[in-house]
Amino acid sequence: MANLILLVGVSYNTSKQRCQRRFASAIALFILTTLCSNGLIVAETVQKMTETSWEQVLIESVDSSEINWLNTPDEKFMALYRDDTTGTLQGGMILLHDMGTHPDWPDVIAPLRQFLPQQGWATLSIQLPVFEKDGQVSNYAGTLASVTARIQAAIKHFRDLGNSNIVLLGHGLGAAMGAAFLTSNENSGIAAFVGVSMPIYQDGEEWMNLLKSIEKLNLPMLDIYGSNDFVSVTHYADKREQAARRSGLRVARTKQLTGFNRPATAKGAFSMEGGVIAYRKFQIVGANHSFRGYQHTLSKRIVGWLKHHAGSVSMQ
Repeated sequence: MANLILLVGVSYNTSKQRCQRRFASAIALFILTTLCSNGLIVAETVQKMTETSWEQVLIESVDSSEINWLNTPDEKFMALYRDDTTGTLQGGMILLHDMGTHPDWPDVIAPLRQFLPQQGWATLSIQLPVFEKDGQVSNYAGTLASVTARIQAAIKHFRDLGNSNIVLLGHGLGAAMGAAFLTSNENSGIAAFVGVSMPIYQDGEEWMNLLKSIEKLNLPMLDIYGSNDFVSVTHYADKREQAARRSGLRVARTKQLTGFNRPATAKGAFSMEGGVIAYRKFQIVGANHSFRGYQHTLSKRIVGWLKHHAGSVSMQ
């Protein structure tokens, strides 16, 4: 009898465990299905968590006087501002960091943020929507609306400070985001565009296709990269130049020269035959995507180009 009771007890407990496992599996399946059906919500949550982590890092490591909180209609985000230190303001530079990083990233962004104010350029480095450092470009598929709103908020911030000569600079994915913004906001007031290590992505949404974006740009543009940069950057260097020439020919046909009415050097760079409008491609020999060891060269090349194509063309 005792053996029978024991057997029944074992059978009951086994059945109970199976029910619990099945119930847990059903719950897990429900959660997974919900997450998949609300992928955008999950992506936004991961993005904000990553941004919050970076914000905490920057709050602890950056001078508090440089931290600004800007607002879009939908969100608040961090931006790091440095004023001109020369007393002769040339303009303002909005800095867009690379994939998975932040507004004071030690590669490219932080050195430019520190160097440009010494050359008359105030800088505003903004936090872009961001996922983990080693994420995929496909993660950023739904971020263009947020990127656009943040760049517009940065432009407004400069104008509120009385700085209306504004240049946009992006590194890596930040360059793709900046170019996509410019193609959809031709009257944004941006005077020139600097693309550092501009990659050509093989997947992602249409706005991530830099070649198509470059074809639509009609403002002075610097395309600068390292000889040891990512293959997605170096392999397509000639194609980026060809896209810029197509843009120049398009502008020549339609006479849409808004971005070139002011700087004389920009007008001089325009060729009806060649279709080149103030576009310059420059390779820094030996540099890779991070430009470590070549930061000063990168900064000097950018400043030199700005003097010819964007320096004090719209200060009021």
